[in-house]
Amino acid sequence: MAIGWLFHPDGNSYLVVGVPLVVMFQLLVRKKPLVTLWIRDAARFRLNAVGIILAFGFAVLPSVRLIQTAGSASWPSHVPEILWYVCCIIGAFGAAFAFCQFTGKTWKELGFCLLTAGVIGCVTMFLHALAVWALQHQPLILNWGRVTYGIGSFVLYVPVCFVLEEVVFRGALDSHVFQPGDQGQWWTATFVSTLWGWWHLPIAGATGIQQLITYIIVLPCIHIAVGVFLSLSWRRSGNLAVPATVHAFIDAVRNMLM
Repeated sequence: MAIGWLFHPDGNSYLVVGVPLVVMFQLLVRKKPLVTLWIRDAARFRLNAVGIILAFGFAVLPSVRLIQTAGSASWPSHVPEILWYVCCIIGAFGAAFAFCQFTGKTWKELGFCLLTAGVIGCVTMFLHALAVWALQHQPLILNWGRVTYGIGSFVLYVPVCFVLEEVVFRGALDSHVFQPGDQGQWWTATFVSTLWGWWHLPIAGATGIQQLITYIIVLPCIHIAVGVFLSLSWRRSGNLAVPATVHAFIDAVRNMLM
């Protein structure tokens, strides 16, 4: 956040700068292998044949977008976006690893996360879209183009969550403040979700102290409503694919509606 306030990066730069920070936090503060950011109890990273197919499947779309962006004449101005796609490609292998670890219990946790965080997040996005449409006096437009854009967003956001944002707040920070068997799971989940909300402040676009104070109050409320259940699902499943999939779904719905 301090980097965001000092250097005023765009959204993609702000996300990417967190990658070395979370790596250092995981190795130097938590003293845990990086693979435990994706699967809490994993001893090592290994992909079977199915995992390799999944990984390359997840990597197709970001690779195409990366080539298109890097091949444009104006590519120097798109370096943050290019780095975002690189993170997405790396995350494709983490996503494949995590999905290969799914069990019957993991699927149940994914269902729980969808019915809690997913529903709350999607309803919030829909209400926000309604408010924007009302303020701008624009009709609701939801055509096939918007739907395919949402699907494309989902395909990109699932793997990128294994390198950006979700891996930070669930894989690293939540794992640090709450250990299996600890007491106070609700307040620690609330604490992490509050940090997640405030983390958006440097790129929220607040103009003036009054709007900043509003964001300081509103952002945690929104992120607590969703983030608590993301944290609980991560703790109960030990698999980052559970909160990452739901987080990606919520953001994809946002993109589809707005």
